[in-house]
Amino acid sequence: MNPFFFGNSKQPLYGVYHPPRAHTSRPTAVVLCYPLWQEYMRAHRAFRQLAMLLSKAGFSVLRFDYFGTGDSAGESDAGDVSRWTHDISTAIDELKDTAAVTKVSLVGLRVGASLAAAVATERKDLDRVILWDPVVGGKSYVEKMVLTEQASGTAPHGPVGTIGIKGFPLTSRMREGLEGIDLHRLPAPASGRMIMTVSEERPEFVAFRDALAGRRIGMTYRHI
Repeated sequence: MNPFFFGNSKQPLYGVYHPPRAHTSRPTAVVLCYPLWQEYMRAHRAFRQLAMLLSKAGFSVLRFDYFGTGDSAGESDAGDVSRWTHDISTAIDELKDTAAVTKVSLVGLRVGASLAAAVATERKDLDRVILWDPVVGGKSYVEKMVLTEQASGTAPHGPVGTIGIKGFPLTSRMREGLEGIDLHRLPAPASGRMIMTVSEERPEFVAFRDALAGRRIGMTYRHI
């Protein structure tokens, strides 16, 4: 397990590289795409364990923090959806160089899955894109978070348009980008197999699966 900084030297991203620990390395590597805010905190240990399991299975793995999150550069109110999708592409390129592979798989959880799905429409070097309980519709996702904060008595703070979500700032720019997430409207992946793994069969997951089938976009659906 090797922690390091990569990307733009003025705004570096923090990552942890897990080299393959099996006798034979796999021909593909894996980038893990975290969720945001409180979900990041809750998923951190699971992602660390997942990285270690994939490493033991012979994969090179990179887990990293988006700009403005975790230990990466940037204030917590500086990131947005456009920047975070760019960060995933930067992580892909970094892992390809580090692991000396030509194909990378993405595993994203919640918003991380939505960002990974967007990146997959543009990259031709992906082997698999695994969407783990993805945020299918960003507008309802944001509305639920805001309503929960309002119900708890949390008032907006900071600059105009910024709201506190479990102690993390949701700026107007972040909100606009997140509300623009709509997996139903995404084009088919430019490469790689798409797999959706869900912990419960929510209506939005089933509707997304059926919508892709109707558009003849192949996806493996797994309810675990």
